Amino acid sequence: MFSTNEITKSDYQSWKIIFKEYLTFYNSELTDSTIKSSWDKIINKDEHIYCLGCYKSSEKNKELIGIMNFIFHKSTWSKNQVCYLEDLFIQEDYRLKGCASLLLKNLVKICKIKNVEKIYWKTKSDNYQAQSLYDKFAIQTDFLEYEILL
Repeated sequence: MFSTNEITKSDYQSWKIIFKEYLTFYNSELTDSTIKSSWDKIINKDEHIYCLGCYKSSEKNKELIGIMNFIFHKSTWSKNQVCYLEDLFIQEDYRLKGCASLLLKNLVKICKIKNVEKIYWKTKSDNYQAQSLYDKFAIQTDFLEYEILL
């Protein structure tokens, strides 16, 4: 049985493990202080960065198995806020079992309640497994992403 809920302070160690797995999946690294800073922003409601967790529940415990970090922000292209889905990761043993879909459905519900105009995100061009799910929820745009690292 899977459920979703907003992450709480008590989820930090599990969130950190999953977030590091996510970084490894994308061949990325962040310092421990940057990871802790990210967590602090998620827990601080004034930051407008949030995290939904996907949990595997049994009679005896509730285990965090997936995370979705997202940000609400203003946009020059809409009257209402938009939502950037920054990170979505499910631990390998639980992929293709509905966890990511459940997280996306709940994010859509939250955004509708908040009158958010759109949800957007990116994924690597070779992440076909994720794309097969995303194609059920959204349309792929023509835009390319550029970065200037400072």
